[in-house]
Amino acid sequence: MTNNILDVLTYMFDYLFEEAEQDSSHEIDDIALKAHLSDAGFEVTRIDKALNWLENIATLQDGSVKPFANTYGGMRIYSDAEKLKLDAKSRGFLLFMENMGQLDANQREMIIDQIMSLDDSEVSLDDLKWVVMMVLGNSNDEEISAQWLESIVFLDENRTLQ
Repeated sequence: MTNNILDVLTYMFDYLFEEAEQDSSHEIDDIALKAHLSDAGFEVTRIDKALNWLENIATLQDGSVKPFANTYGGMRIYSDAEKLKLDAKSRGFLLFMENMGQLDANQREMIIDQIMSLDDSEVSLDDLKWVVMMVLGNSNDEEISAQWLESIVFLDENRTLQ
């Protein structure tokens, strides 16, 4: 197991989804969640980093900071460090999402910020899609369809969004 932050988060979401399907009224506290993740083989430091990473999304989503106007037509110039972490396909995916009106400049920046905070030196397109799903899924701006979010993550690269 690579035991990176995204591995912890994806495992955690799978676990929470299964628990919710079995008993939607049952709430899982942080201690039980951390214990389950630890029992699954994840390091405690990675679990804490993953939960902090997730908490950072909530902080960014509180709406108090909106550094970019929601205007279209601007161009995002990526830094060298961002280009190393996000390859051309990943940057193209973000541009596609923005051009389709599914992502605004603030959400794009939140996604890039979350990607840059990951320990990985390079992030795959599939991992980027998970981050997009997590950021948009926690968005307060508008209601996002769960089915649409899943289609982002599980979209076949050889097909286009419709």
